[in-house]
Amino acid sequence: MVSLLGAVVASWSAFFANLKGSLGNYQGTYDVLDSVFNILSIVLWVVLGIVGAVGAIYAIWLGIKLAKADEQGKRDEAKKHLITVAIAVGVTVVLILFFNTFLPMILSAFNIGGTGGIDTPTTPPGKP
Repeated sequence: MVSLLGAVVASWSAFFANLKGSLGNYQGTYDVLDSVFNILSIVLWVVLGIVGAVGAIYAIWLGIKLAKADEQGKRDEAKKHLITVAIAVGVTVVLILFFNTFLPMILSAFNIGGTGGIDTPTTPPGKP
């Protein structure tokens, strides 16, 4: 029995490699797209690391600020900022994981770009 996830790819490179075989005349275009998506993927992983590090440092600073606060208003403000930072870092992590990992998996699971997926044109654009 074949696993459903056995044919699912988890990267843009594997997605475009799977797509390239069924394209014919349009392989050069997808080579360019593969290069662009590889660069974007690397940039997104770097952004994930930076956002995680900065978010953790800022959250620690806000925690110290919350612990040192003498007045209730300052504590409430630090608590609100801490919640906002946690939500922002969480949303950033989820979006980067979605675009780098889960979106290629979803597209390959529905066979978009592979054989039997979206119809691929057989003639160049502008030609009958």
